[in-house]
Amino acid sequence: MELVTGNFALLPMATWAGKCSWSATFRNWTWVWIGNFIGTLVVAIIMAISLTSGSMDAAAENVGPPIWDLVAQKIVALNQINVVKKYEALGSMGFFLAFLRGVVANWLVCLGVTMALVSKSVPGKLLACWLPITAFQTMGMEHIVVNQFLHTAGPILGSGVPFYKVIFWNFLPVTLGNIVGGMVFIGMLFYSTHRTKISDVLPTEHDEKLERELAAELGAR
Repeated sequence: MELVTGNFALLPMATWAGKCSWSATFRNWTWVWIGNFIGTLVVAIIMAISLTSGSMDAAAENVGPPIWDLVAQKIVALNQINVVKKYEALGSMGFFLAFLRGVVANWLVCLGVTMALVSKSVPGKLLACWLPITAFQTMGMEHIVVNQFLHTAGPILGSGVPFYKVIFWNFLPVTLGNIVGGMVFIGMLFYSTHRTKISDVLPTEHDEKLERELAAELGAR
């Protein structure tokens, strides 16, 4: 499966190493961005239908507070705040803030991706991913794939935010910020500090254990 924000960091390293081209990298980013958006759109539509269908008054049915209604209200509020109040209302400074928060978000997300690659165990990968991703969520940074869901579901649920504002004041600056955060602060730094010619890292003698490990790793990919 493909996540565009992870590809913002990983694909440039292959390009700098001469194993890919910038045209192929940009083509991948474009199609994966579109694919991620379609996926989040489907989830947003399904969630909107489930949140707005049937009885919304759980209290009247003696089953507790109207939880699903509160979920819909929260999504609508976040859509309004993270497009209109936080960014559009501040003009160019708001656009820059969305971009900057996108940089920090994908810096941390791609740090989680690279840390997970270090571990061979599933628990190790989960632990390595958990801390950076939790940090970006806690700090309120901006991740384009999360926003593709949140700010698509908001208008569908009736937030009143026009979709062209979502694209200009959130999707555009956040995508640009995610590219810089992933490509520059993770991809460029990791490549410049760890680049090594393939011939320098392969053993000169036959190593069956290494070959089995490499075959297993390639098979998993």
